[in-house]
Amino acid sequence: MPTPPWKQSHYPGKRHRLRDAAAEGQLVIVRCNLCRRTATYLATDLVALLDPERDALRPPFRCSKCGNEQFIRVSVRVPYAGDWGHLQVRRPGPVRVIQTWRTVRLGD
Repeated sequence: MPTPPWKQSHYPGKRHRLRDAAAEGQLVIVRCNLCRRTATYLATDLVALLDPERDALRPPFRCSKCGNEQFIRVSVRVPYAGDWGHLQVRRPGPVRVIQTWRTVRLGD
């Protein structure tokens, strides 16, 4: 079985952590090569949700479309000047609490 992409070092001699990527203002680009879905995250958002000492090239989540983690490829880069105002980035949204109901007998 081949080595997973997140275990292959793109930065020889240095472990590129998520907090390093956030400090440099990098984008984390996650692509599923099985279903061809791509999502772009800000590294600063992922630091708030995940462990800052985590490897930046390790997949943060499973693919939301096919649910697979085996075919995910992660890359990091600094945003280009043309990205501002045009690139769609996934950001954390509001947390919603949903009220559930259950049926019980009167008096229980």
